[in-house]
Amino acid sequence: MKYSLVLLFFAFSLFSFSQNSSNESYLQVTRYKLQPEELNLHEDIDAEKINLKIYFLKDSSIVDDYKFFKPKTNEILFFYGLNTKNNTTEMFFKADDTLKNIYKKKDFEQLIKVVEVLEYNVFPTEDFSSAEAFVALEQL
Repeated sequence: MKYSLVLLFFAFSLFSFSQNSSNESYLQVTRYKLQPEELNLHEDIDAEKINLKIYFLKDSSIVDDYKFFKPKTNEILFFYGLNTKNNTTEMFFKADDTLKNIYKKKDFEQLIKVVEVLEYNVFPTEDFSSAEAFVALEQL
């Protein structure tokens, strides 16, 4: 009985170790509920909150996730990938139609508020380029 428990524990440990040492990349998702005033949108939209959802892959491309996910009403999606295969950074935004029309005006004060939330609240410890994020938001 003791030997079977030891053997079972050993087998479980090997399985657990192999799971932790794989090179798979895991999608990290962060959600923020923001007031329209925080994004300087209070004059352009009649909503109680704006949802900012961040999809982050630390060591692979984010393009597949960017193609898959769709924004809901009053939602901004930000996709950020650090592609280690070709050593590039990938950033994309998506927004529902109402927010998309607002951001297409390219009002600097509104665009920079989203970038500031990302830079200071979401990625303060990462090597995050606010300039790249600003350009990606302008291309929304």
